[in-house]
Amino acid sequence: MSDWKDRLAEVDDDYLVGLSNKGIVKRAYKDKGEVAAAVQSMGEEASVKVGEETVTVRYPLAESKCSCPSRSMCRHVVQAILVLKESCLSKEATRDGAAGDEVPQAQGGEAGGDTGTALKREAGISAGSVQESREYAAGAEAQKKSPENGSGIAENTAVWKEINAYPFERLKKVLGTRQFQSFVNQAAAGIQPAVRSSSVVTVQLPRQEHTVKLLSPLEYSTCSCHKKEMCVHKAAAILWCQLESGVLTKKVLLGEIMEAQEYDMARVKEAAGQMKVFLEELFATGLSRTSPDVLDYLERLAIISHNEGLAKFEGYFRALSDTYDRYFARKAAFKTEDLTEQITRLYRRVEMLLKAEDTAGVAGLAGEFRADYLPVGNLDLIGIAMEHFESRNGYEGETIYFLEEHTKKWYTYTNARPVFYDSHKKRGYTEKGQAPWGLNLTFENLLKVRIHLTGAKCDERNRLSSSQETKGEVTGEQGLEISDIKGWYYRDFDKLFSEQIWRQQRAWLAEQGDAGSAQGDGGPENGGTGKGVELVFVRPSDCAKAEFSQTGQQLTLPLYDQAGRELLVEVAYSKQESGTIRYLERISERKLPCFIGKIYLKDGRVRMYPVDLIEIEETFGSGDVTGVDAREEPRNPGQGDAAAHTEAEGLEEGEDSESGMEAGREAEEDGPGNAFTGRKTKYEAIEELAAEAASLLEDLFQSGFDTVHDSTLKSIQKNADLTAQFGMAYLSELLSGLGEEISLSRHRMEKRTAALAGIYTNVNEYLYFCRQKAAYDRGKEYYLEIS
Repeated sequence: MSDWKDRLAEVDDDYLVGLSNKGIVKRAYKDKGEVAAAVQSMGEEASVKVGEETVTVRYPLAESKCSCPSRSMCRHVVQAILVLKESCLSKEATRDGAAGDEVPQAQGGEAGGDTGTALKREAGISAGSVQESREYAAGAEAQKKSPENGSGIAENTAVWKEINAYPFERLKKVLGTRQFQSFVNQAAAGIQPAVRSSSVVTVQLPRQEHTVKLLSPLEYSTCSCHKKEMCVHKAAAILWCQLESGVLTKKVLLGEIMEAQEYDMARVKEAAGQMKVFLEELFATGLSRTSPDVLDYLERLAIISHNEGLAKFEGYFRALSDTYDRYFARKAAFKTEDLTEQITRLYRRVEMLLKAEDTAGVAGLAGEFRADYLPVGNLDLIGIAMEHFESRNGYEGETIYFLEEHTKKWYTYTNARPVFYDSHKKRGYTEKGQAPWGLNLTFENLLKVRIHLTGAKCDERNRLSSSQETKGEVTGEQGLEISDIKGWYYRDFDKLFSEQIWRQQRAWLAEQGDAGSAQGDGGPENGGTGKGVELVFVRPSDCAKAEFSQTGQQLTLPLYDQAGRELLVEVAYSKQESGTIRYLERISERKLPCFIGKIYLKDGRVRMYPVDLIEIEETFGSGDVTGVDAREEPRNPGQGDAAAHTEAEGLEEGEDSESGMEAGREAEEDGPGNAFTGRKTKYEAIEELAAEAASLLEDLFQSGFDTVHDSTLKSIQKNADLTAQFGMAYLSELLSGLGEEISLSRHRMEKRTAALAGIYTNVNEYLYFCRQKAAYDRGKEYYLEIS
């Protein structure tokens, strides 16, 4: 009997509901007051007579059997368990001298009481079973008030012990790669399920309609999907509970998700070796002697990367192929500097891939072909702007930018298609078609409305999914106001620099747009949308005449704020941008629009790639405008003091010489404390040294490591000595090592291209950080320290 007492000690109504359902437990309590039941024997199994049926109670209780035709946990079994538990408790109380003289035979109970009456009305219970029903209600109420209920954890209970001890690898196997990745992403995003703990742990899975009830033994747990075996929902529920109790941590999960990727390490290493050898051949041969056949080899490496699951590397090689294609086509947009940056970054990543010790290391470099979209609840979105893009990795299409009304976060939706196998004549055409989310709109008309999304999903870059589970509803016209764009609207460029530009600094191997930068890999020229792309609204007080550079094939439009600080709108020429360039050339200072675009820093100046231009009315004094003093009056056109602006207006030298902007410009050119002396600033000196070193690297890449000119070798050594004099010891050491290795290679039969490529890559990395620091320090001085 003591064995049965221990077995039934933690069995309560929640546990019985978990074995069956709430209706069966209520019916068992009702029958307990009306149907005679008696314990016939208690041994390894217990036999209980319930009315005309005989119930064999076994442990685990889910193994119990009844003589009735039911194949599941019927009301007779639940009633038998209740009677057996009462019998054990009553005998124990009698042995200890407590009240109660006999084993209750369930011959009925007292009527009356408000609780019994309420239950009687609710469940149709007869008067003879009110006492038992009151016991059920009292038990349920006690569980609600229990400190172990809700998020509390009773780790000493049998079910929690089993949950915490369940093997992690078995759960990961049940979930599978995709489901496990989704679980980790939800956990990393801070999404949590609803967990209710008693004798049964009930888990309402986040963003799902499935409810799991975990009970001891765990194999008898139930799920709303009605599968008897360990389903993906049960496995996820156990993992959530292990996270809740601290047995599992997010750090461990993030490490495990890398290992969840399946890679053939031998084949990955072989592929990486082929990549490295080919890139070293490009370094050795030189750009000037590279054959157009290189495009075929790059395409082959992209396919190899795809076959081995190296998603990012496929993109890297397609982007590199596109850059070489621009070189062979002699396009004005091609720059040798961009190519050297691109190929050295790729070479470093290939080196890291070769050094990866396990699948986790490979997964961290390889990326995924398909983004994992996570639920973000309901969103109220305002369509802001649409941008056409043609990416270097072989895709083109349209991206629409949305601003969420309440959180003021940016979201994007992209309609893209692959074009890397299309002819050049077809490029630039994208079928926009219908809007997603079941909206009865064309794609372009998303910019004219506000929409409410129910069950929205997005990836880590805030790119929205077109999932059929997401439903959209038009809630009104766009009607954009200043209050809608609070936090993204700027009239003072010093605030723009401090709030937006300063946080764009990024690592050399950062992915496209990791910090919202429009430079390098993530620039607007290749359609990089980056992580969490954020646009800004810029309302200038004045502007100068737009100028188009024939050599650089780029239009530049200077904008000025009330203090005369400068922001440069830049658009590189292409067929897609020709209309934008013509429009910007006609902009005058009389009625300036509000510019919407991506901002970045270059040569110490904030620059913008314009996505759209809008007219929007300002309401001063509302407190909704970032960087606007309602007491200030906008500066009248023609009264600005920028040197560039006065030159554009054709004013003679010396006019408006007392203006703050003229002084600021001169101070920036000559350096603080050195105005009108003609001396270079420290930033100019550093930038010139970096530019000279970069020029040497371009010359070296043009000629190739195998045929270095004597003049280039001398210049490398001269630059190494010069950088040492300026205190740039590490750069000097790298340049000296590069020159020495080139000289020694002339007298070797065996080529050592790998050593040269490694040093060459290190120099490029150093120059990147050198230029970035100089640009940001220079920008800080201009925008924040000079007023």
